[in-house]
Amino acid sequence: MISGTAAFLRGLDPRLKLAVALVLGPCLWKVNVIAVTLCILVLLSIVWPLAAGQPVGFKMIRSLLVFVLFWMAVKMVLDAVSEVPLEFIIMDGIQLGARLVALLLLGLGLALSTSARSLGLAVSWGLRPLIGKERAWRAALSLALMIHFLPICLETLARVKEVASRRCLGFGVGVRMRIVPLALVRNLSQKTWNQTLAVACRGLDSSTAWEPDFSWCVQDGVTAILSMTAIGVMFLI
Repeated sequence: MISGTAAFLRGLDPRLKLAVALVLGPCLWKVNVIAVTLCILVLLSIVWPLAAGQPVGFKMIRSLLVFVLFWMAVKMVLDAVSEVPLEFIIMDGIQLGARLVALLLLGLGLALSTSARSLGLAVSWGLRPLIGKERAWRAALSLALMIHFLPICLETLARVKEVASRRCLGFGVGVRMRIVPLALVRNLSQKTWNQTLAVACRGLDSSTAWEPDFSWCVQDGVTAILSMTAIGVMFLI
């Protein structure tokens, strides 16, 4: 069941998934928090089967939740310093956390369900009539690298924290908080270099590698209609 759902999501047209993400993302900041909560449940049912196929997929989700809790705490502390009433501090903190969770799940679902090159091709297809072929493929490559790096960062963070928990048993939290960021930056710098070499070796630094070649099928059309309907209903809740 999980593998079937993941296969269906990965088989959808990347232009459709990118368009839904671009429309839904800003809407998450405008709709009611109840609609955002329902959206989180839907997005979690999408991300969960996709993360199940990754070595540290569930740890990536946990890392995102820790990130959200951190910013919730920052906002609540700043509101408390500004002498905002307690009930508004709690409500605003929960609303910010819900919207951030939905937004991060949306981005993670897009990154896990679509390859970076497919998203780049979708961007190139959409931008080519507006900014020309040469600028379109450069923008597509930039976006593809950025999206590809999101799960890499989360996976690297999860692995670094796991190694630190096993090898730094006698150290305190303060020492780990210094070791983990340093190790993370070092690992990511190595992965950045490897990614640069991969782009050059595969010939992705030229316009010929970003020629869009898509085929729209029935399941894409049905999914597009359902997605747009669901986004419209969110504003009615």
